[in-house]
Parts: sequence; C-alpha cells; structure tokens
Amino acid sequence: MWLMTPIGFFSVVQKAADTARGTLTVRARVRGDLDALRQQFLPGLGATEESTHSDYRFRAVAPRAEVAAAMAAMVQGIDYNNFKSEVSRLQGVERAHAYQKVWEILYRLQGSPAGSGAGAPKPAPVTLTRKAYHPRKDDQGRPVLLSRPSVPTSPATWNDPTQLARVIPKGWMPAQANQVPIVSWTAAPADQPGWTALAQADPVPEPAWPRAPGEAASVGTAILEADGRIWLVAPSNAMGGSATALPKAALVEGWSAQAAALQAGHLAAGLQLRLVRHLIDVSGGAGPTRFYLAERVGGNPADMGWTSQAVLLAPLIALSELLEDPRDLAVVEALLARS
Repeated sequence: MWLMTPIGFFSVVQKAADTARGTLTVRARVRGDLDALRQQFLPGLGATEESTHSDYRFRAVAPRAEVAAAMAAMVQGIDYNNFKSEVSRLQGVERAHAYQKVWEILYRLQGSPAGSGAGAPKPAPVTLTRKAYHPRKDDQGRPVLLSRPSVPTSPATWNDPTQLARVIPKGWMPAQANQVPIVSWTAAPADQPGWTALAQADPVPEPAWPRAPGEAASVGTAILEADGRIWLVAPSNAMGGSATALPKAALVEGWSAQAAALQAGHLAAGLQLRLVRHLIDVSGGAGPTRFYLAERVGGNPADMGWTSQAVLLAPLIALSELLEDPRDLAVVEALLARS
C-alpha cells in the first residue's frame, strides 16, 4: 500500500518475517518521514533501518493493529481542504511539487477507457479498527487499550495562541513554548513526603476548606500558559465521563490539597507546576473540589500518565465548548471573570 500524507510518503507491506509476528513493514524514501510518523501517529514503530541496496532505503516495523490505528488517526485528523497546500505548509514546496507530478500522471487515468470503471469489479470494503494501546500501563501493570485514540495536531498549533494544540503519549513536542523549555521532569517527587515538601517550599495562601469527617474531596488545577491558553487533559477512554477536562485527582487522606494538585498536574499532564493562588471551591461530583490557578515551569506533556490519552493547550474562549464537567465550567467562569 502506498500512502501519500502531509507528513510523508510511505509504502506499507507484509514481509515474510511480518507474517509470524503480526507486524507490517513501513518503508520510506526519506528517514524524516518515518520519524514524523513515529512521533505523531505511530509511537510503536520500531527503529529505522537503512539499506542502500533496497528499493526503499529506510524501513521500520510496527504491530499491524497499531499501523491500522495510526492510519485511522491520520484520517480523523484531516482538517484541510487542499492536500497539496497542506504538504507545502508542513514539508515545503519541493515535496508538494513531487506529489503534484504523481497527481498529474494518475490524472491521465481519469480520461482513459480504463478510468471509466465500466465492468471493473468492486473492491471489497476494508474496515479499520481504530484502537491502540497506551504506551504506559495502569497502576496494576495492565495494558490500557484506547478504543478511540486521540489525534495530535500539527506542529504549528503550538506556536499559535488562537489554536487548539494536542499531543498524544510520547508524541512530538517543540523544544520550548513561550520561552519555557519543554523537557521531561526527571526529578519529580516519587512519594507523598516528596510532594508535600515541594508544596511546602512554595505555598500559596488559601481559605479554610471545611469538610465533614471522611467526606470525599478532589483537587484540580487551571494551568495558565503565558500565551493565555489553558492546559487540559483527555482522560483515557473518557474515564470519569468527560472527553476533555481540567487536571484533577481525588484527595487522599494524609495529603495536603496543594501537594495533591502538584502531583495531579504531573501524573495527568506530564507538567511541572507552580501554584499561583487559590482559585475556587466547587461542589458536585463525589464531593467538593478545590481548584488552584497554576503555571507551567517545566515538564513535557508527552510524558502524561496512563489516565490521559492526550494533553491539550486550548484558548480560553474555547473552554466552554471543550469542557463538560460542571465543576470545570465553574472554573471557566472564574477565569473569564478575572480576564
């Protein structure tokens, strides 16, 4: 199968070795095409092999189901009305011209007798199952099957404050955003005492939070980026009933609300946060939820944990359309009131 996409040209085949192991071989003329495919849609694509003696110089192998899911994700992500223009925008004019030549040759079929389709057998329908496994396992070490994997947005969305940007687990991210580096937070605390110490090192004032003994409660963050956008998460398989949400977590006994909020921002969104101030307390759900306004000081959203299948950076004006949880919508109202 030949695939001409905005991020590259690929030839997907089943080699003899693929049959036994349930994989497909993805070949390319350009190494960077495979890199883009791996970063944006197919994280399970293996290492790129190079051979100057093969028809296609570069190739890599991936599980068949993941290749199918990547193809479906690319289709779901189509938001352009002209393919060649999108190729030119993402890969440059030279690549767009190469695709144009292919188009011109294939266009000749349209005027030929063979192109009329008369008497030609109809191809059997092909069904792609859009499923993929999260690259990280759950807290019990079990694989997490995503029934409808999220689709990453184009690289340009990360530098445009009017656009919605979305990254998937282990997906591509720019080196920085708004002059703050995007680098994995390798020194994140590993336990409750570590998160408590981090919160106590830079606490924010907050009002008393009276709750009944044993009452369930949650904490959340509205993480404001310097360009005015807000960080959101897409819970895996819409866990909790929301396709998109503010980062939140249940408040476990023995944890302070501020420590739990910092940890939730890292586990759900891969981010290193600094709390700015108490924002709002909201009732509903399984109990009250305390929200803080926060800012990103580090981390990489592509490092999101298994509970999130995507992390988003959304304009404030779009939040009312993206969020469903009444608690999150109350936070949006509070943010709009202060803006």
